[in-house]
Amino acid sequence: MPSIKCLIVDDEPLARKLIAGHVEKLPEWAIVAQCKNAMEAYETLMKERVDVLFLDINMPVISGVDFYRSLKDPPYLIFTTAYPEYAVEGFELEAVDYLVKPVTFNRFLKAAERIHERISTPGTTKTRLSPPTDYLFIKHFSKLVKVRFEDILFLEAQKDFVKFVTRQEEMLAGMTMKEAEDILPGDQFLRVHRSYIVSLKAITAVFGNTIEIDKHQLPIGANYKDAVMG
Repeated sequence: MPSIKCLIVDDEPLARKLIAGHVEKLPEWAIVAQCKNAMEAYETLMKERVDVLFLDINMPVISGVDFYRSLKDPPYLIFTTAYPEYAVEGFELEAVDYLVKPVTFNRFLKAAERIHERISTPGTTKTRLSPPTDYLFIKHFSKLVKVRFEDILFLEAQKDFVKFVTRQEEMLAGMTMKEAEDILPGDQFLRVHRSYIVSLKAITAVFGNTIEIDKHQLPIGANYKDAVMG
């Protein structure tokens, strides 16, 4: 049974097909999905376990670099691109490997061997690419929107969505509160109710069982009161 699951993200169909063909030659590897843009990749990562991400750097709307930086717990990363001049950027980000298209099977195999080395070596980090410290991407209807942590006031559960209330606007994201809680940095945000997550620095007052943020008054759930008052 395949033990290494990979995701291929590239806006070029032929490039996806080539990488997929190489992956299929490795019996211990399996393709979770093939995506043509960052939004599709984000949806897949929210639902599936992915060990290795083959990611094109030069994609429309959101580059591979920006997309990868938006992931809180990213898979092992192998960058791909048709432009050799991007190799410097790829190596500076210190991904596991960097493949220039068209990717030959022999070159692909070397990258796969590096992945095996990382997985088999205890304590080895997936990549030294720094995670984002001040933003995330959320799926807002048909697009991915970059949201800075400093702009978020609070999040509110809305059935199958989460409403992000920022200083500028309100946006519905296709995720659960648990998923949102896992993505947001714990030193900046706090779950105060089954339906609310708040920005700690946005809180203007706390009284009784209520938190005040800007002009909003939000309830503190009984199960969360100790965390708020602590």
